[in-house]
Amino acid sequence: MSTSPDFRRQTPVDRLPTLIRTRHGYRVFDPALIAGTRYVIDDDGTLVWTRLPAGTTALAVLAAGAATALLLADGWLLGLLWFLAGVVAATGLAGLGLTLVHAVSGPERSYRRRTGGAPHFTDVTDRGSRPWALCEQAERLAATRSWVTGRVDRRRRLPELLWAGVQGSGEAAAEIGRLADPPSRPELRVAHPQT
Repeated sequence: MSTSPDFRRQTPVDRLPTLIRTRHGYRVFDPALIAGTRYVIDDDGTLVWTRLPAGTTALAVLAAGAATALLLADGWLLGLLWFLAGVVAATGLAGLGLTLVHAVSGPERSYRRRTGGAPHFTDVTDRGSRPWALCEQAERLAATRSWVTGRVDRRRRLPELLWAGVQGSGEAAAEIGRLADPPSRPELRVAHPQT
C-alpha cells in the first residue's frame, strides 16, 4: 500500500469525524449520515456501530466456546475441539447478528430514504481543485488546539460546511476560510504535532 509523500495519519483527536484521508485523496461524508445515530466513521471510512463496548463480541465468542467445551467435552483433547467448534459457531452467529443489526439500523438506509438516494460521501482526488483545498483547510483546522478545544467553531459547523463546500457552496467555502484563517485571532497552533 503506497501513499503519497504528503500523506499523514491524524490521531483520532485531531481528525474531523466526516473527513478521512485515502490513498488517492480525501473522502468527505455528509454529517447527516451519522447525526443522531450510534455509528461513527473510522479511519478507513467504515461505519462502526458503537453500541457494543470494544471487545464485548470477542469475549462473548470466547465464552461461548468455553461453555461448549465445558458442557460437551470429555477430556482435554475433546475439550479443545469443542472449544474451537463453539468459537467458530459463535463467531458465525455474532457476524450474522451484527449484519442484521446493521441492515435494520444502518444509517445508509435511512439516509437514502431521507435524501431520495443521494450519495452520502464524495471522493476528492483532484489536487488542484477547490474541494481539495477545502479538505486541506478543514484537515489543518481540525488539527489545531483552537478547534479541538472549541475556541474556534464552537457550534462545530465545520463538518457541515465542508460537505456543503465540496458540493459547490461558495458561502460554505468562504466560511471555512474565515475559520481557518481568522484575521483577529492569534495564529492557530497544532494540537498534536506530527513527527
